[in-house]
Amino acid sequence: MCLFAQDSNPDNTPTKVRPCAGKNPPQPCVVQPSVIAQPEPDYSDEAREKRVEGEVYLEFVVGVDGRAHDVHVTKSLGSGLDEKSIEAVKQWTFRPGTLDGNPVAVKLRGSVSFHILKR
Repeated sequence: MCLFAQDSNPDNTPTKVRPCAGKNPPQPCVVQPSVIAQPEPDYSDEAREKRVEGEVYLEFVVGVDGRAHDVHVTKSLGSGLDEKSIEAVKQWTFRPGTLDGNPVAVKLRGSVSFHILKR
């Protein structure tokens, strides 16, 4: 996974940094955000009716507040599932990422899975 930490420049330009590794990590060192709560997404009526299954891929920024911001879809499923994915990710909470021990906004990529339960 590639991590981008928001630096402290006035223009908020993301700085590409490497995640921490081992006892002597390279500098700068970003500890990626960790999930605290990850509520499941709802299925859209249209997707349920069409029996659509799969994954929606997203990119978002985990802010210093531990919430997902600037959420957007990078690979779509359609049938209302993209919107349901965005809604779900905005409800997730994280322990914020850190750069050398200080909270920073970190850009992440992830996915939301949709599978119809067999009854």
